[in-house]
Amino acid sequence: MTIATQIIMDGTRNAVVKIVGTLTAADQPQTTIVNASALAFAPPLLNIMHVDYSISDGLEVQLLWNATSDVLIMPLAGRGRMSFVDFGGLPNNAGAGVTGNIDLQTTGGAASGSVQLIYTIILEMTKKGLPGYKFQS
Repeated sequence: MTIATQIIMDGTRNAVVKIVGTLTAADQPQTTIVNASALAFAPPLLNIMHVDYSISDGLEVQLLWNATSDVLIMPLAGRGRMSFVDFGGLPNNAGAGVTGNIDLQTTGGAASGSVQLIYTIILEMTKKGLPGYKFQS
């Protein structure tokens, strides 16, 4: 089981992160894939504007807002692109203990046996709550 995260862009307002994972006979336990405090200007929150994904058949990837009680952002399966720009993006609604981080976990990998399952996800995000900045949605 491997997971690789690549920061494609990390600007004053936007961040783009690519995640590639490979599984064989086990699921990916919950892992932080976007550490908000490690991004430029350490934004306290992120809004997800677009998600591009390609996930092996039989595998589901779950994206979660990290907090005291993590909140499911969305499950992903198959291939596609989702855009949330029309309403300002998916906001972090995690509540108590919110970290601003995005986590990932999978289901269906344990049933794969020796078959290799692969997922690729690209997250396009805007940074929210930065002191001194007023971003328009």
